[in-house]
Amino acid sequence: MFQLEDTIVAISTAGGAGARAIVRLSGPEAVCLAQRVFQPVRGSLSEMGGFRAADGMVRMASVGIELPARAYVFRAPRSFTRQDLVEFHVPGAAPELADELISAGARQSEPGEFTARAFFSGRIDLSAATAVADVIDAADDAQLRAAIGSLGGRLERVCGDAASQIAEVLASVEASIDLAAEDIELTAPADLADRLEALSGRLLETADQAELITESDRYPTVVLTGKANVGKSSLLNALSGTDRAIVSVLAGTTRDVLSATMSLTEGVTVRILDAAGFAHPTSPLDAASHKAARRAISGADVLGFVIDSSTDEEHLGDDLTLLSDIRSANSRAPVVVLANKADLLPSWEHAQIDELTRLTELPVIATSAISGEGLEEFRRRVTDLLQLGARSPAEAICLHQRQKRCLMAAANASQEAGEILRNAAEVSDVAEIAAVDLREALGQLGQITGQIVTEDILGMIFARFCVGK
Repeated sequence: MFQLEDTIVAISTAGGAGARAIVRLSGPEAVCLAQRVFQPVRGSLSEMGGFRAADGMVRMASVGIELPARAYVFRAPRSFTRQDLVEFHVPGAAPELADELISAGARQSEPGEFTARAFFSGRIDLSAATAVADVIDAADDAQLRAAIGSLGGRLERVCGDAASQIAEVLASVEASIDLAAEDIELTAPADLADRLEALSGRLLETADQAELITESDRYPTVVLTGKANVGKSSLLNALSGTDRAIVSVLAGTTRDVLSATMSLTEGVTVRILDAAGFAHPTSPLDAASHKAARRAISGADVLGFVIDSSTDEEHLGDDLTLLSDIRSANSRAPVVVLANKADLLPSWEHAQIDELTRLTELPVIATSAISGEGLEEFRRRVTDLLQLGARSPAEAICLHQRQKRCLMAAANASQEAGEILRNAAEVSDVAEIAAVDLREALGQLGQITGQIVTEDILGMIFARFCVGK
């Protein structure tokens, strides 16, 4: 999948203007190629040891540019990739410097190739490589905390400890086959079963308490819906902090389903949609809007049903009919009623909230996109409904769905081996059957750490990286 023995180069800083750009080289010729474009103030790069820096000038002859730069040298095997690695820090001109190094003999790296070299060299395991990608992809504080927690190696330690215990049991099981006829006292099957049962319980508990890492395209979805001109677009803008939706006094201005992101009180991000046009269609355009709105509502994790707070009970019938249709379209998602435009009322009495709660049989929050009333309360309610309260990395391991499945499969295989052993008079009686389950448990843990992993899984993980990481 990756070539590992040539020298690769990439820009490691984000695109756009910045005070400093970083160009990174890794491979057996990294120092040699770096010397062709860089002249230190003193000495030469080839004479430098690892974890050293030198100031000097980079010369890009092909474009006639010379710039001050600093070169950082990391020597194999004590570098991130366990190869010679050089980083150039320059004030801009990163594309030109990368092109110059490619002309000198380096190869443009593939996405994730630096981290892939660290993985294949044994510098990091697959769980840490995945965490590097998670740090890069983190779109909010909660995702970043989760990724940093995984990057600290806790998952690797959990898997390593479990694999070590399973391997010890497997060694005893396999020894019973060869030593059954010898006068040697072997571990009793019940004792091995106890160890496996305790281990399985710990792995299942870890998987159960784990925070799932959500990909940015799989954020939980909150959909705002309701009649036209009740202020859904204004609320979308206020809750997301953007001007994503056009706001107008004309009813039905918004016809498409508009999307933005909303940060919750725990630093978690969710998608928030304005599903206009759910009312019964009267034209082909209305029909298209209705179809898009229904699709958004049916896929929502939380529904915010918006009404005009000035609507009296006599005129609330249309809202209640629409609410019934919406709940039919998505009966699983919890609904919160947002009594919007509360700032337009001379005063807002709790009795009105109580009456709306009685009529809708749902929680009601008075909101205003103008004054901000009720917005934080709605964010807190969504956080609670989605159970997205952020735990610290010390409280829970953060896992991708694939990692959680592997952890649970390892626990189940260990438990099955334990049950087989517990019912045996001698370990040797069931050794071959128990060994199959124990090897399966080790294999599942190996898929997390990378000791046993398919090329398809590696491709899926490293494809998430940007070039230069």
